[in-house]
Amino acid sequence: MQIKLFIIGDVRLHRDGLAMQLAEIPDLEVIGAGPLSAALEAMRTAPADVVLLDSLQLAISGVVESLRQPPGRVRIVAVGVREVESEVLACAAAGVDGYVRMDAGVEDLSTIIGSLMRGEMVCSPKVAASLYQTIAAGSVESGGAGLTSRELEIVELVNQGLSNKEISRQLSIETCTAKNHIQNIMQKLGVHRRGQVGAKLRRFIGSRLA
Repeated sequence: MQIKLFIIGDVRLHRDGLAMQLAEIPDLEVIGAGPLSAALEAMRTAPADVVLLDSLQLAISGVVESLRQPPGRVRIVAVGVREVESEVLACAAAGVDGYVRMDAGVEDLSTIIGSLMRGEMVCSPKVAASLYQTIAAGSVESGGAGLTSRELEIVELVNQGLSNKEISRQLSIETCTAKNHIQNIMQKLGVHRRGQVGAKLRRFIGSRLA
């Protein structure tokens, strides 16, 4: 089954060139390329599995928020990211699911897209450690406990739109265990609905960056 992509970018030469290169990858199908407005219009009738943000000059947080309305399971990938902690964490704070380094090629991009569809993220060990520490080392609320590594895994799956039963299958745990983890996460984050979990973590990361 092919992974459906939409490329968002303000520079037509960039996005069209990327679309032509990705069209050569057998497992990928580029269903469109254009500015955000064109993506939102096209995806009403032909939803994409992955959206590529071809320019970090875009207001990423606003783009991500628009693509998440209504909430879906589309993966969002930022293209051309410098692999430095501040830039990667800024993408995470905006709600981006993955990123492609500035020096990456088309095959690297294909590998990253495949990893995201499996619920994985490709980054250097240094960036992974920094991302984890930013979220888990401190408290989200004053005096509150940080999230465990297992809870962070579950947050990612919740953010992808998975149900308790789907999370239990993904992590090979009981459904009731997944439910208990989610209740603990919401209590730690001080939210009342599972849909608020990802947004709360992104705000926390953004506050740490500031």
